[in-house]
Amino acid sequence: MTTVGLAAAIEELRQELYAAQAQGAGQQFAFGVEEAQLELLLELRDSGKADGRLSFGVATVGAGGELTTVRTHKLTLKLSVRDRAAGGERPEINDRDSGSWSEE
Repeated sequence: MTTVGLAAAIEELRQELYAAQAQGAGQQFAFGVEEAQLELLLELRDSGKADGRLSFGVATVGAGGELTTVRTHKLTLKLSVRDRAAGGERPEINDRDSGSWSEE
């Protein structure tokens, strides 16, 4: 079983915003990003193995032959998006400085 953690899910959102910004470069219409809403289904798995471990992740991939109990919870994050390279302003999708959300 492979789990995707919260940090990886947020990084994927960040990369999608970079791609949208790059594709919008030079376009007539600009869309400002007010906030990003990320909705995740979280799984808490009990595999029934003797070790008694629980697994927590954003998503799971794969199948196996073991008895598994899964509880799913919905988590919604509202993220305020700011462009550090633009002095903390809200970025625009057609911003010519694509990919400027580098981590410091």
